[in-house]
Amino acid sequence: MKTFTLVGVILLSILLNMGCASNEASSNDESAVNDEELVCEFTAKTGSNLKKKRCMTKSLAKELGRESKHDLREAMRKGQTQAHTTL
Repeated sequence: MKTFTLVGVILLSILLNMGCASNEASSNDESAVNDEELVCEFTAKTGSNLKKKRCMTKSLAKELGRESKHDLREAMRKGQTQAHTTL
């Protein structure tokens, strides 16, 4: 029984160390973007209170915003939203 507990503690410590190593790699990726400013937002999935941090460059954020607006306008023009449906 003690060996199972010892093995569990060792596996847990290995997993925690791997998690710390992955955070260090992501901070190195952020330092690669030196010229452009980063924009970060915290979003939660529908039905969840847990928020995730999502960072991107300003230019990418603007482009995603434009694409989202365009897609929504196209869906509304084609009548694919609930606002245009009838019962």
